[in-house]
Amino acid sequence: MSSQSDSLTTADFLTTSHRISGQVQTGVKPLSDVLNDRSQSYVVAYNVYASRLDQAGELGTHAPIAYLSKENLSLVVVPAREARTPDRSHFMAMEYDALVTLSGFEVRGKFVGPHRIDLRTFSPATLDSFLLLGEATADVIGVPDLSFQGEAILINRARMQSLCLIE
Repeated sequence: MSSQSDSLTTADFLTTSHRISGQVQTGVKPLSDVLNDRSQSYVVAYNVYASRLDQAGELGTHAPIAYLSKENLSLVVVPAREARTPDRSHFMAMEYDALVTLSGFEVRGKFVGPHRIDLRTFSPATLDSFLLLGEATADVIGVPDLSFQGEAILINRARMQSLCLIE
């Protein structure tokens, strides 16, 4: 029998103004599945530290629990094991370098998608709410020299301004 701490995942949740570091109880699912679950509009995080983005290196305010609105998250930095990777079947076999822009951030990383990109296939009904970029870096616009790196960054698709794919 596993303990509660066995299923806690540590992540950095970034909004347009704050960095919130904490742990989420995910059970056997990766955190990406929790974020993409449309039946819940929030994520419960434990042992949370919140700081302003321009003071992201400081611990900031501590709280034992926080409710994070999924729709207000810009991106989430996670270990690769916490992001469900796309199926690399014949439909999803191409890896692209990607640049994603959203309010306050530029994110660069690896995107796995079909050989031929058709924007009609990116309809909101068929895709997860959070887009995965592997081996990614998120630069904070307006705060020089501040970036977040991770094995995976999950980007809130509703907050995306552009998705640029380079073959």
